[in-house]
Amino acid sequence: MNRSESLMKEQLHFLGQDRDGLAALRGRELYDTLSRLNLSHGQYFRALDTSLDEYCREEFGADLKAMSVERFFNSDPDAKWLFPEVVREAVLTGMRTKPRYQELIVRDERIQGAVYDVPYVDEEDADEEMRPVAEGAAIPESSIHYGDRVVRLDKKGRGVIAPYEVIRRMSVDLLRVHLRRMGERLGRSLDARLSEVLVQGDNSGKTAPLVLESEENGEWEYGDLVKGHLYLSLVNHFTPTHVLAGPMATAAILLMDHAANMLLFDFAKTGQMPTPLGMKLIPMPDQPDDRLIFMDAGYAVQKLTEQDLLLENDKLIHQQWDRAYLTVITDFAILYDKARVVISNEH
Repeated sequence: MNRSESLMKEQLHFLGQDRDGLAALRGRELYDTLSRLNLSHGQYFRALDTSLDEYCREEFGADLKAMSVERFFNSDPDAKWLFPEVVREAVLTGMRTKPRYQELIVRDERIQGAVYDVPYVDEEDADEEMRPVAEGAAIPESSIHYGDRVVRLDKKGRGVIAPYEVIRRMSVDLLRVHLRRMGERLGRSLDARLSEVLVQGDNSGKTAPLVLESEENGEWEYGDLVKGHLYLSLVNHFTPTHVLAGPMATAAILLMDHAANMLLFDFAKTGQMPTPLGMKLIPMPDQPDDRLIFMDAGYAVQKLTEQDLLLENDKLIHQQWDRAYLTVITDFAILYDKARVVISNEH
């Protein structure tokens, strides 16, 4: 049994205990056990069928919605070991609720190490359909390749400059509001990276997209939506599920005569984006306005994660904030080149 399998077995054994066995651990003992098993407090709370707020209320008599940071630390000697989870949960909430990348990826794959060989398929027209095969003749094949598309993951992070003297009188709930906003900003940076990968290709250097020209130089027309949709569906044989656009390009689409028909959508009443030709319109703030991306979100790109959100826990536990850093090691990799098409209006 390798180390990974052994660790998973230990994790399952620990989380599979009855409620009394799980609840017996508190404070540093719980913190050290979860660290050793590479588990989060969130996973521990789910096994207990509770939440962070409920756990703090039951174990420490601490109402996170009605107390200051300083009172939280003074509520129980074991409370400080849970403070990193207060921070982490708030940041993760922001990272998971605001960004758009989650609906645009095939899956988020956990990997070991910051270098990943991406398995992929080069689709050729001759390989895309089954054909009659004479008895004894070779059957056409599609191959899954592996080993020559290497994606390297980068560390991405954000520092929080907030000495403890600044936050100690702040309510825990207000602190979580600020941390949630920081999480949203981290999530937005991942959205920006996804746009970059879709427009230019991932850092393997082998996945630059097909770029088609728009009908008019410097302008967006309804015909461009039709062209992108038809090329992706009829030429590349993928289902156009989303069209991604920068801020000004999104405005141009919303003001098109065909899109502005009130029978097609109710943006003017609800702010809900239209679905031109059945595709969901996704505004991407950091995408170039001279590019539209048409994609099949079920095949185009996957997210690779070596390290989820990491905090400098020791500083948080010992009330030495000054500068605390939140980091992730992740990136995006193209899965099927032909599952997205880019149209440019910069001829």
